[in-house]
Amino acid sequence: MARTIKAEIGPKREIKVEFSGFPGESCFDEADRLKSALKELGLWAISVTVTPKTSSQIAKETATDVVEKKKVLHS
Repeated sequence: MARTIKAEIGPKREIKVEFSGFPGESCFDEADRLKSALKELGLWAISVTVTPKTSSQIAKETATDVVEKKKVLHS
């Protein structure tokens, strides 16, 4: 899947940005680049809430197999 950035502006001027197709935590780097680009244009975007995606959501977007890690209790 291609890397995409989707931005929505709500009725109360809240901004929701979704990053899809970025492996690992590279979306955070892209978020910083987007914030810098908007700042250069005179727009200030402040991230309020970050909702990480599950590993299965990321795997689906990046078309890679991600193994869920599970805790194993030792006796």
